[in-house]
Amino acid sequence: MTLTIDDVSNWHPEKLGDAGEQAEKVADGLDGVVGQGVTDTKGLEDTKAWSGAAGQAANTRMETEKSRASKVSTELHALQTAFNEQVQILQSAKDTVLRLRNDAINQNPPFEVSADGTVSAGPRIAEIRRAEADGRGNSETAIVSEQLEAARRQWEIVLALQAAETAANTARDRIRAAVGKLQAAFNDLGDPNLGVSQTQNTSTTPTSTTPTSNTSKPSYVSSNHNGSGSGSPSSSLYSGSVGSSAPTGAKPSGDVAKWIEDAKKALIAMGYDPKDIDENAIALIIQHESAGDPYAENRWDSNWVAGHPSKGLMQTIDSTFNAYKAPGHDDIWNPVDNIIAGVRYSIDTYGSLGSVPGVAAVNSGGAYRGY
Repeated sequence: MTLTIDDVSNWHPEKLGDAGEQAEKVADGLDGVVGQGVTDTKGLEDTKAWSGAAGQAANTRMETEKSRASKVSTELHALQTAFNEQVQILQSAKDTVLRLRNDAINQNPPFEVSADGTVSAGPRIAEIRRAEADGRGNSETAIVSEQLEAARRQWEIVLALQAAETAANTARDRIRAAVGKLQAAFNDLGDPNLGVSQTQNTSTTPTSTTPTSNTSKPSYVSSNHNGSGSGSPSSSLYSGSVGSSAPTGAKPSGDVAKWIEDAKKALIAMGYDPKDIDENAIALIIQHESAGDPYAENRWDSNWVAGHPSKGLMQTIDSTFNAYKAPGHDDIWNPVDNIIAGVRYSIDTYGSLGSVPGVAAVNSGGAYRGY
């Protein structure tokens, strides 16, 4: 172990909290700027200032940029969470080490505590010997007692230092991982001069879109929808793309509303409270994550680069699906199975479907971001 009491004493965990606040400000600013850009571009078409194929292409391009930016925003929030999680852990580890050290050196006479956690009862033993020289008792039993007490205190401090070192290494790894994901999302933005992602070629040719209802209830997108949700890249990256692992046969019959209904029934049978299965929230996630395509496969983000792309209606990676799938529902490409796993993951991770970052953002008037 190389960590010392002096090292821990110099920690400033609160600075991680400050960094988390900055990450949140950047994420919120990014969402605002991109959202405004989408709104302004759409406004040009609405006012006929820029209409026709060019206007549609501009809107499509802005939606693509919004999708890319939303990934960066999501990872910024994840970095903020990583910072905030470690603040209390590191502060608690620091407090424990210093409390044990201070309790030892504040005894009268004090124990001596070295930077590496070694504790000596030297001053206390010297006091016992002086008392013995003055005829105030036998020192041997008292000396042994003080040595045992010093050893106990040393053991506690050493264990606290080991725990602090583990906490520091965990914090470092957790934050590095979050930074790595943020960098991957940033790389997907591509060269701002060229305006293209480093991991995909995006066409500005207008794509067909399906009108959605102008009500507060999220629109259900049919499984043969060819457009792209605001949180997803263009449909050319989905089923049928070269190298896709999605099935090549006919897609499952039915529509999103029916698949959600069937998944809800299965979740209730598993013991979930019906009021926790928010169908509108599920539809919103599906709309933005896969545009209702059960064979959707995300082939543009860091998960794809790492070899485990997001798949299906709710865009789960294989490991997440396998962890949250229900018995008898073990096909990631099956829309009902995918919804079940996605809902269980969402509730387990965020506490409720309404707390999923993208759902919460949309419900508060913001832009959707991936979960």
